[in-house]
Amino acid sequence: MSQISEDILIRFISNSYIDEDLKVVRAWIEESDENSRSLFEMEQIASLSTAIHDDRHAENRLREEIRRRIIRNEIQSRKQKRKSLFLRLSGAAAVFAAIFTVGYLAFRTPRQPMIYVAATDESISVVLPDSSVVFLNRNSQLAYPEHFADNHRRVELTGEGFFEVSHDRNRPFTVVGPHLSVEVLGTLFNFVSNDSACNSVSLLEGSVEVMTDNQAEGVVLEPGQKAIYSVDEGRLTVQDANVAIDAVWHDRLIPFENANMVQIVEILNQLYDVDIELDGSVDLSKTYSGLTVYYGNIDSTLTRLTHTLPIRFSDEGDKIVIRSK
Repeated sequence: MSQISEDILIRFISNSYIDEDLKVVRAWIEESDENSRSLFEMEQIASLSTAIHDDRHAENRLREEIRRRIIRNEIQSRKQKRKSLFLRLSGAAAVFAAIFTVGYLAFRTPRQPMIYVAATDESISVVLPDSSVVFLNRNSQLAYPEHFADNHRRVELTGEGFFEVSHDRNRPFTVVGPHLSVEVLGTLFNFVSNDSACNSVSLLEGSVEVMTDNQAEGVVLEPGQKAIYSVDEGRLTVQDANVAIDAVWHDRLIPFENANMVQIVEILNQLYDVDIELDGSVDLSKTYSGLTVYYGNIDSTLTRLTHTLPIRFSDEGDKIVIRSK
């Protein structure tokens, strides 16, 4: 069995590894079946240690399990590689002991109390222990610990949330939902996370990795991209999108950047799900940049736009017609 850092193995088994750790572990287990078996045994021991919190007899069982596995490895090693027996066993015993210590201390330590926040009739904002800010849309829930761990930050979301994550390269920030999880270091993104047919992540700034619950590796988004997960099809797709529109609900502002009237109407249709028609009198060659307030109804928003754009509008049955002033 070739040498591998005990720290890397412990981080891997405790799910606190970084990308470089994962590459090292993958290369190590591909070297031989013996390495794969050793890793499996270590994971079994770490798994057994989780019972310590709830079972006062688990510590003794864990110690016996460690002794049994070391003795079994000793017998096998004598048959295969007598010359390297001492080094191999001492290294394995050190890893087993380190894993036991990590598991024992982690599960003897009282669990972090969780805080549960729900937005019902209106959106709210929540400041997390690391000063990150989460805006919860209506009918959404957030769960987070009183204090984040030293090596990671993890929250749970059901519904829709807009995240302003404080940058901390030593503590990745993970948002877990029913079907998708998002891991970041520091960024701005909108996350629709529930049991509906479609879940999505829209990235405004920074970088995020989006994973489904059955993915071995995630999809990394760039600003201006949106990951859409179809629950029915079990399929994750990525597309370019006007991601700022997905986050309009949290700051109540609709952004336009060098947008002509066709593009502005597309944005309004997306936000309000209404049928808007442009009259032939509207100049489509002009573009506009700026912000307008996002009101609860389309009439109020269009009234606001008539104060800054050379347009007027009228309700005509099941559609709204925009004309030039």
